[in-house]
Amino acid sequence: MQNKFEESVQSYLRALEINNKSPECHFNLASAYNDLGDYKQAAKHYQKSIELEEGNVDAYLCLGQVMEQMNNLD
Repeated sequence: MQNKFEESVQSYLRALEINNKSPECHFNLASAYNDLGDYKQAAKHYQKSIELEEGNVDAYLCLGQVMEQMNNLD
């Protein structure tokens, strides 16, 4: 299963090379990183998704969950 998430990460990174302004792509990349346990990268891309689409409630929720995983409750 981990291989699938790693493949997803690589696919989303290639997509972001084409269009770095896609909130959906950043969100999905963050979710793949989250599934791999790479919370730092997940937080980075959830934040970018929020920056590009402030009304994305799912990104805020997922960012909060990732921050909790990292014990960053500030």
